[in-house]
Amino acid sequence: MIPINKKYFFITLSILFSLLGAILVMESYARIFLDDGKNLNFEMLKYAKKLKKISKDKKIGIEHKKNKNIKLMNVNIKLNSQGFRNDYNLNQSKIKILMLGDSMTFGWGANKTFSNNLEEKLGDKFQVINAGIGNTNTYMQVNNFFQNYKDYNFDFIILNFFINDLEKVRVKKGYFIEKNFYIYTFLKSKIHEILIRFSLKDNWNEFYSKTFDDEKFINKTLNEILRLSEYCNKNNVPFVINNIPELRDLKNYQFEEETNLIEKFAIENNIIFLNSMEILKNNDEESLWVSAEDPHLNDKAHLLIANFLYKELLTDFNSL
Repeated sequence: MIPINKKYFFITLSILFSLLGAILVMESYARIFLDDGKNLNFEMLKYAKKLKKISKDKKIGIEHKKNKNIKLMNVNIKLNSQGFRNDYNLNQSKIKILMLGDSMTFGWGANKTFSNNLEEKLGDKFQVINAGIGNTNTYMQVNNFFQNYKDYNFDFIILNFFINDLEKVRVKKGYFIEKNFYIYTFLKSKIHEILIRFSLKDNWNEFYSKTFDDEKFINKTLNEILRLSEYCNKNNVPFVINNIPELRDLKNYQFEEETNLIEKFAIENNIIFLNSMEILKNNDEESLWVSAEDPHLNDKAHLLIANFLYKELLTDFNSL
């Protein structure tokens, strides 16, 4: 048996306890002083842990949990018994409009989403259902519809498209440290910022542009949209694609070519295409953001989009 050198054993043990103590101190500091309810990375961590789950179906990827309530970005978020961001459950006697989309549709950082605002404008006959789920793409959203939402028999479907909704999302289970340690998230985000600053990692513009490089996945996604369109035609359900622009640099928009791709596809397949850029482009960009570090749609932007949809689709809604 190899004898244990007590001196080195206690030195090693002291180092391990010192490291553990340092980690606990940094974690406590992050939770007490850095977590102010508006830190984008911390709030995204809470969202992933408290409100989302990995789907059993790989085509869906991510689903919302049900009957959950939490404050994110200092906004109260409530998911109903169907996993939608609504304060109520579906009422079969009302006209039901389904909003599919990602975090822009979900209303990250907004108190009232364009779903809420549109419902108020349409009145008591309507329910506008917010099925937006953060970190999902169009492919996942359409598959989620067919697996989980189709049987609700919606009367109108709007697919809200954002610039990165053709990105191939790889869903993975996070490690224990990733899911539970704020200091890990904080340090990771700072390293990410440094890498971007020194051009060692793509900035937001380059990242969004590269999501259009995978032609095979783009075609798979367009085929899923076509499947949804065919379902709507067969069941006499109006179907609309609403484009939501990236909110940085609206005056010198970088993604016209990418927007034209989805618009052309919609027109060729007789799908109504709307572009919310029309209502947003004349506003100061930062006046539409949740915060300086978070260019998601804020309450003002959500209201503008609701007004735009109401104006463009009122005749269609009244015909239901």
